[in-house]
Amino acid sequence: MEDKVQLRLKTKDLNNHVYKDDYWFDTVDLKKFHSYIPDIENVIKFHHQDLNWDSIPTIPAVEDRLKFGSSCHLWMYKDLCVGWHWTNDKFITKDWVTPYKKLRLNELYIGGAFISKENKPFASSSYYLYRQGFEYSFNLHNKNTMYLYSDNWNRASAQLCFKCGFTKHNFL
Repeated sequence: MEDKVQLRLKTKDLNNHVYKDDYWFDTVDLKKFHSYIPDIENVIKFHHQDLNWDSIPTIPAVEDRLKFGSSCHLWMYKDLCVGWHWTNDKFITKDWVTPYKKLRLNELYIGGAFISKENKPFASSSYYLYRQGFEYSFNLHNKNTMYLYSDNWNRASAQLCFKCGFTKHNFL
């Protein structure tokens, strides 16, 4: 796992933050999946605009992730969906559809964070969405420890995580 930065955050280590009401989350589960397809398609389109990556999820891949038990949290700014992040409260999973390691009852796996560069309202939007997303996910899942990894090439993501209170922790 030399190509990844492995991180852990406990609720007690989550830094103080002034919540911004313009940023909020819509959680998509399998029951609500079809009503969120337009927003999901936009996030997929934004991925293609911002990244040259063969593993950009498709609509069927998103549905498979939800069937597996992963949750999609759409990142909203006012009424515009600008990105997403993913959680799983049962397993650490590298692809959101395959179990890698079972989690304890108090643990949560989080990742797959993406925010559209073109539709980002402000330079600081990534920080607000990350920080508020961590707190939102802790509260939604009623957990006190979360794990994530960041690919070494994605230095900005790791820096945002450290700024929010994550520390290095090998869990893979």
